[in-house]
Formats: sequence, structure tokens, C-alpha cells
Amino acid sequence: MTIEFGWFIPTWGDTTAFGRPDAEIEPGMELFSDVAQKAEDAGFEYLLVPVQTNCWDAYITCAMIAARTTRIAPLVAARPGFVAPTVMAKMLSTFDQLSGGRVRVNLIAGGTSAELEADGSFYGHDERYELFGEALDVMKRAWTEDEPFDFEGKFFRANGILVKPKPLQKPYPPLYLGGLSEAAKQLCAAHADVHLFWGDTPDAIAERVQEMDSRAAAQGRTLRYGMRLQVIVRETEEEAWAAAHDLIADATPELRAARQASGDQSRANDRMKELARAENHMIDDHLWSGIATVREGAGVAVVGDPQQVAATLRRFIDAGCTSFCLSGYPHAREAERFGQLVMPLFAEERLPGQRELEYV
Repeated sequence: MTIEFGWFIPTWGDTTAFGRPDAEIEPGMELFSDVAQKAEDAGFEYLLVPVQTNCWDAYITCAMIAARTTRIAPLVAARPGFVAPTVMAKMLSTFDQLSGGRVRVNLIAGGTSAELEADGSFYGHDERYELFGEALDVMKRAWTEDEPFDFEGKFFRANGILVKPKPLQKPYPPLYLGGLSEAAKQLCAAHADVHLFWGDTPDAIAERVQEMDSRAAAQGRTLRYGMRLQVIVRETEEEAWAAAHDLIADATPELRAARQASGDQSRANDRMKELARAENHMIDDHLWSGIATVREGAGVAVVGDPQQVAATLRRFIDAGCTSFCLSGYPHAREAERFGQLVMPLFAEERLPGQRELEYV
């Protein structure tokens, strides 16, 4: 079994402590390049670049990062429906060619109602996923068919579709998707290469892997699985827990209230809020949901010394996950720390310099 590690570019800015203005690190090319280079040097295979109102544009950021690195693959977050699927297919295949086959795509249908409406999207939750599936049908055909074709669906119509260049990766860049709603699960079973889960207990993840295996098999497909987790690793367990508690110690009531009010129409965000209510934010051994009280999105952290962190990740491997999309605060320093303290413990499961370019 070969596993892969990804890191994260905080395109809304970084911090060393939530709720402290003096701890904030402004977004910009200096921050993004620093995190990307540190992650590449640490041995990470890919970099997730997010999409959200406060984030800088993911496509442009990924392109700039790709030009400043040599091996690491940008995992660009993309929302079908805002760009015509033929145009999105051409953007991604061009990016794949120019980066030497380093592009991966994290497709996102979610977001708050206010955020989506601010960008001109007024579709309901399930209708967004229906649009999402139609866009992926068009994109996959555009990436793999050499002759022009017509398409007429509920949301999109075009005649004589022909996308050039084709992607360097065959048949197309790997697609990462996630979500807990019925609509999200159906879409992932039909289209995902890697199904990403946000942090939860290993037992809960094992159940979801089993469910998604069945859903994918019913469509004649197989899936790989990944975890989106925070990580706080130090040389001793005591130092790790001190760092975890310090990270959110200065979070204001206003920040915590804003976090609780965010993420409507998202089952995944609802689950994060539920996990954040655990006693002392402990959801399992060395799994801590404190970050979910101050940050929207994936807020479960693996906390401990290197051996404890590695052992916890191995529990997710036993549950069926082989891809780990990690992050920590501040991101450049924590990428270095993970590379120094934890990466060596997985040397046998990883092939030096390997990038998996073909997905089922």
C-alpha cells in the first residue's frame, strides 16, 4: 500500500494564534511561496488551495505556486457552475500540460447561501450537485474525446465541443471530492477518484468507507479515500497539547460565535460543530476538535508526539484511507516539522519521488 501526504496553502492568511491580531500573517505571494516551498522540501506530494469568499483566487494562486516549485502538485479547488464546463476543462488541461502533469482538482459544490448568492448562484443544495454532475459529464468527455460533440442538459448546452490541449495525465487529472449529504455521496460514487473525509473518529471513517465502496461498486467503479486533518506534532506529547491549547486560547467570543453561525446547507460543517462540542474537544485518543470552534471547515487535529501522530494516522489507514491532506498553524513551520518528525515513520509506505498519475 502506498500512501500520500498533502499540505495546505492558507490563502486568506495565516496565524500563530487565533484571536490575536499581532499573530496574523497576511496573505500574499511571500506567504504562499514560503508554505509551498517548505511543503515541497518536506516531501509532501500535493498542496490544497481552497475556495471561499475570504480566499485569494485558487486558479491564479495554484499557477503562481506551480511556477515556483518543481515537484509538488497543486490541488486546485474549483466550483463547477461559475465557469462553463468546456472552459473549465480547457483551463485545467492547459494547466496540466504547462505544469508537467502536476494538477489535481478538488471539486466543491458547497458553501454558505450568502457566499454563493454573492457570486450569483441561487441553486438549492441538491440542485447544485445535479449541476455539478452535469458539468463533470461534459468535462470528462471534453478531456477524452477527439471529435467534436454536442451536449444539451438541464444546465448547459453547447454544439461542437472540442477541448485542446488534452490533459497530460490520462485520462484526466485526478478528481478529489467529499461531502456527507446524499447528493454528495451519489456524486462522489459516480465521479471521484479520491473521496476526501473531514476529520472524525477512525470507526466513523471505516463505516463511511464501507458505504462508499458499496456505492461505487454499484456503478462499476472503485475509490481511493483521504483524510483532511489538522496536525499538531511536537517532540513530546506535553509540548503538543500545550501548542494546541495555546492556538485557541485567545479566541474571542465573537470569533467562536461566528464559527457556530457559519456553514449552512453543509452536513460536513454540521458534523464539525457536533464534534466541537465533545468534552474537552476530545473525540478520540489524540484527536482534538478545538480548532473547529474557531475555524470553518476541517477542524479536527491529530495531536501528540511523532509516534502518537503516526499511530493515529495508521488507524485511518486501517480504516481504508491512503491520502492525508494536512495543515497546521503556522503552515510553513508546521510543514517542516511534520516532514522532520513524522514523514520518516512512513518511509516504507512511500516511494521516493513518486506521483501517482493514473487513477481508476
